[in-house]
Amino acid sequence: MINPKKYLGQVFLKKTKIIKQIINYIKPKSKEILLEIGCGTGQLTKEIIKYNNNIIVTEIDKELIKQIKNNIIKKIKLLNINILLLNFKKIYKKKKNKIRIFGNIPYYISRKLIIKFIKNIKYIKNIIILVQKEFAQCLISKKNQKKYCKISILAQTYYNIKILLEINKNNFFPIPKINSILIKLNPKKDIKINFNILNHILNNCFIKKNRKLHNNIKNLINIKKLQHYDKFNLHERVNKISVKKFNKLTKIYKYIKK
Repeated sequence: MINPKKYLGQVFLKKTKIIKQIINYIKPKSKEILLEIGCGTGQLTKEIIKYNNNIIVTEIDKELIKQIKNNIIKKIKLLNINILLLNFKKIYKKKKNKIRIFGNIPYYISRKLIIKFIKNIKYIKNIIILVQKEFAQCLISKKNQKKYCKISILAQTYYNIKILLEINKNNFFPIPKINSILIKLNPKKDIKINFNILNHILNNCFIKKNRKLHNNIKNLINIKKLQHYDKFNLHERVNKISVKKFNKLTKIYKYIKK
């Protein structure tokens, strides 16, 4: 039996019924390029390869890699690698097809992984992943909501995000502190928002998200020029400004920056 490693944030699904529900949401097809993030004990992998064995599995834990090699007969590509270091562009060029991504994501890499998905959006067809409920709420939060933050704006700028299923924490081993959420991310089409500029603006704005916009951007942007392009309410607090407004600010940034 595999002992979950706490430092890797490992929790394993233990109910076949839940795994089948996840498969129904993924709807794997034979000719697709599938990428699994963290195979765990291989329960989800075993079900997926019934539909498609053209699957790439990443797993950072060598012990789990060894187990899945012993338990899964069909040929799949196993990569002992940190998903944050995986070259999506290389896979896309080799397979000549966009990648469908799925997996159970450790909380400690969730934000970094969303950023990687954004930076590699042109190589991705869609994403269906399990994340902690708290993080899922951050991803879908809108302005004025408690969990609205930098990652909410970044994720919603580039992806349409949908909650698919809430999974009770008791379905995992070891039992985590909170429930998990299965979410789907579909890349938005023709998004012409420069990630580096948006990220730069948000880094400044969300240092203190309860401060007024004016106080957070006055050293970044020429306020008079900003008012010429758009009537932003500079006395509004940052957490009350919509994704759409931040996107507009990003588009005009080159004309109003200091």
